[in-house]
Amino acid sequence: ANTHRLCNTKILSTMATTNAEDQRKAAELQARLASAGDKLTTASGVKVPNVSIDAGAHKYVLISACLPGGNKRENFVVSRAGAEYHRDAAEPFVEVLDRNNYSSIRILGGGRIALDNTSKTCSIYGYSYGFGLADHALSKAVVEKDNRYKDYDITWSNDGY
Repeated sequence: ANTHRLCNTKILSTMATTNAEDQRKAAELQARLASAGDKLTTASGVKVPNVSIDAGAHKYVLISACLPGGNKRENFVVSRAGAEYHRDAAEPFVEVLDRNNYSSIRILGGGRIALDNTSKTCSIYGYSYGFGLADHALSKAVVEKDNRYKDYDITWSNDGY
């Protein structure tokens, strides 16, 4: 059952939604990634983990990129404590991928992710004004593949903000 649990309503209600400046910067990031195209890469670079989520309830983004030196595309789920906007979660991770020679980097959408390591639950829900709605089922599948979360109850929903 893909149910939505608000683990920390107080934190969620104080999160910033968006503003014109964030929308502009999110669009600029998307445009920069699109204009980078399919740059030629070498196999050098460090393998970047597919899941990088901070404990608590935070904004998250779903990112895809081609592995260094090849055409194999992988997906990444990224959240960051203190990210006021989804762009604040995306930009540092995009830089890590770029530095490690990943190519064709795309931000597929965003939402919220609530990770509780004590109760071993992870709820994925909501959407991003700047990047649109992420495919939460895909995000769930990415998190489920990570052995650190093998014993977690991972759920998703398109409800909520």
